[in-house]
Amino acid sequence: MERTEMLPAVEDFVAALRAACAGGLEGEARWRRCGELLRPLLADPALKAHARGWPVGGFDGRKVDNLLFYVDPDYGFALNGLIKRPGGRAQIHDHGPSWTVYGLLEGRERIVRFGVATGADGTRRLDQTTSIECGPGDVDIVPPHEIHSEYAGDSRTVAFIVRSQRTGSFAQKGYESSVDGAPIPGPNQVPYALG
Repeated sequence: MERTEMLPAVEDFVAALRAACAGGLEGEARWRRCGELLRPLLADPALKAHARGWPVGGFDGRKVDNLLFYVDPDYGFALNGLIKRPGGRAQIHDHGPSWTVYGLLEGRERIVRFGVATGADGTRRLDQTTSIECGPGDVDIVPPHEIHSEYAGDSRTVAFIVRSQRTGSFAQKGYESSVDGAPIPGPNQVPYALG
């Protein structure tokens, strides 16, 4: 993806995350640092104003869209936006081997994690393990292969997402029809200027 000019706070965020990567932070430590860097970005007035104009996805009518703002040429991380209508939800899914740092700019969401439970009769099912309520400024760090979903409240929600790699470059699973998950392509990536 060709680099375009971004809002100053986003440029600063990218520079700081690149510095963390160049400094040798890897795995969980890198993505915890990303979460720390994301919190002040979510409070940036210019980013909040810009996000008011972001369109709700689903442009192809078949699956959700992520706005694609940036893919780092050296470290591979990607910046996305995700907008949900009131009451919208993501299917139960994982992000395969990718780390994801999910921050809310606008609205409220319930973020739910799932595990696989085996009943006394030996049947396996998805079981909710945690549920947290998130609002503007909150950040959720999703490790690789973590089964989860997000549920929007009664107003539009806007998320700013940092992924360790661009969606579509790795295998991930959806769990709506199978406790073992079925391969899904992930959201459409729609290039969108962030400046």
